[in-house]
Amino acid sequence: MSRSVFRPIAAFGLLGIVALVVGAQAPTPTAQDEKTAKIVVSLLERSHMAKPTIDDETAKKWAKTFLKDLDPQKYYFLKSDVDEFMPQATTLDEKIHEGNLDFAKLVFDRFLKRSDERLAMVQEILKQKPDFTLDETIVDDPDNLDYPKNDEEARERIRKRVKLELLQAKVDDEDGDNLAVKVPQDKDKEKDKDKLAEEKREEAVKKLAIKYRDRNRMVHQFNAADLLEFYLSSLSRTFDPHTSYMSKDSLDDLIQQSLQLSLTGIGASLQSEDGFAIVKELIPGGPADKDGRIEPEDKILGIENEDGTVTDFVEQRLRDVVKHIRGEANTHVRLIIQPHDSKEKKVYDIVRQKVELSESHAKGQVIETKADGKTIKVGVINLPAFYGDTQAVAKGDADAVSCTNDCRKLIEGFKSKGVDAVMLDLRGNGGGLLNEAISLSGLFIDKGPVVQVKDVSGVKHLDDDDEGTAWDGPFVLLIDRQSASASEIFAGVIKDYGRGLIIGDASTFGKGTVQSIQPISEALFRRPNVPSMGALKLTIQQFYRVNGDSTQIRGVVPDIHIPSLFDQADFGEGKMDNALKFDHVEERPHDQYNRVPADLTARLIARSQERRSASEKFQKRDAAIKKIIERKARHAISLNEAKFRAETVSEDESKDEAKAKTKGPRKRLADHPAWEPNYYNDEILNIVGDYLTLGRKVLASAPVRVNAAN
Repeated sequence: MSRSVFRPIAAFGLLGIVALVVGAQAPTPTAQDEKTAKIVVSLLERSHMAKPTIDDETAKKWAKTFLKDLDPQKYYFLKSDVDEFMPQATTLDEKIHEGNLDFAKLVFDRFLKRSDERLAMVQEILKQKPDFTLDETIVDDPDNLDYPKNDEEARERIRKRVKLELLQAKVDDEDGDNLAVKVPQDKDKEKDKDKLAEEKREEAVKKLAIKYRDRNRMVHQFNAADLLEFYLSSLSRTFDPHTSYMSKDSLDDLIQQSLQLSLTGIGASLQSEDGFAIVKELIPGGPADKDGRIEPEDKILGIENEDGTVTDFVEQRLRDVVKHIRGEANTHVRLIIQPHDSKEKKVYDIVRQKVELSESHAKGQVIETKADGKTIKVGVINLPAFYGDTQAVAKGDADAVSCTNDCRKLIEGFKSKGVDAVMLDLRGNGGGLLNEAISLSGLFIDKGPVVQVKDVSGVKHLDDDDEGTAWDGPFVLLIDRQSASASEIFAGVIKDYGRGLIIGDASTFGKGTVQSIQPISEALFRRPNVPSMGALKLTIQQFYRVNGDSTQIRGVVPDIHIPSLFDQADFGEGKMDNALKFDHVEERPHDQYNRVPADLTARLIARSQERRSASEKFQKRDAAIKKIIERKARHAISLNEAKFRAETVSEDESKDEAKAKTKGPRKRLADHPAWEPNYYNDEILNIVGDYLTLGRKVLASAPVRVNAAN
């Protein structure tokens, strides 16, 4: 089995390093880039809720952030590079007000040079066979390191990094996971064990070589818009981690894919590998899926244009490839394909269509379980994001994309099937639209305040104004450390109103800020429908629960905590640089449903703990959690194989947790059910059963009004 998500390997970052491009230079900023930079600075100082001033202190912080964003693990830049750059940092505030982007080009030029040098080092290191019996370690937190003093020190860091990745691949493969070479079934033809191990090592080396070449190619393909996005985002995130500048392409992707959950194209997910655009997944019901000829792992080499010319995709930026493939609905695109199992090139004519990203829509499922000797039905809704087409919803479009509308329809279906409880699963839901969080809350509470919002003008409350509910019966909410932003608004409502039982990790993510999307062109020209210059995603508000608490840093705590491996993960608002602090405002009057009284919760916790204590799988999970805590306390990862195996949590120790990923490549975007049976989820159902039986009287009680303190 593969190792879990808690494998102690840190990524190189957004900018890693694919073909070696000698002497390449950073893209030169355009006049429009300079104009964009000036308006972004103006918007930051005028509209960010913190009302920041970009001065010398900000500039020094910005320079350090930019270097860290490029080289988070401190593998690339030398200390001499940083010492050369930092004296210029205090001038960045004056320069950026003038639209001067020289510092970005200077630093990125050096980064490209260092990337090429590190790639050459990796290629030499991969020729050598690592010794996994040596008692070596690698530091797991780059904040505890300075930049390397010279090339020799940089090479040593890269060597250990590569050794760690090869060790991880070796351990994964011996657990039966992901390398291509497998043990032959015919024992008479079985190869020598050492020879087979060497073949597997060579396969791992080949994959690593491709990965590092891919990373290098990616940064060499940066254009001026990419560099501007990266540089200005480094500036904006000195004020808080969620403010960022988005290029036109990034803005279009956010609106279409993340919020409206649709795009126009062929319905294929692509990935760049070794200079080729590779089909990784097909969207169910999309044009490519319906056509049936394109398969996962096929290469898209280019397109045939109407005039007979060919646009070659080899070695091209993936974003540019996607632009060529997308287009208006009902238009044709002639794709030049190399099937994954053939060297022959084929041309497939596909008609572009609007593709609904149904994988991210709410899903419903009715499951049955036993409680007190009786069968109960639970309607489960799995909601990956708070999505919606705000304009269509505002116009009253009955077919508007809206997670609230989707959930309402699912609840109506549950009612027709006679469910005893509704359970909403927000695990892994990173948020989305604030309006959808408010309207979704209204499906489970009557009229009342949902969230309080503070900006430069003060504090106001946003309410659910629709009378009645879609579901007023027993309700259960599932959360984890990845439930963030809009998920936390919803969870706060359920918690403060006492509307339902919350189960999950120790807390949610802890993001208590609101961002707005400010198109740069509209801010500059004061009118819509002008050429896009991207947008600033700007933190303009903080939100607070009805009880007055911010969700910032602390998140929302469940009624019943089931310890999980994800509790130990190094993510959350509190782990992010420049995160705003927790604070509190006055409580708002609201209904109290009293569906989760303390005495009932205590009985539910006691029963759950008793079951978990007797469960072999939960015992193994507890041991795995202890192992994670002990390894993190050492702040170093062993490169000795025996020690590495002993301190690493395997997939066998965590595979049944509710958030475990499906192993191996998928033929298409899987139509996962809303509910996956495993020991963690089984315990949730046991708790729900106890809740329905022990809480009969509580669940029938009427809400009362809670008056806020003066």
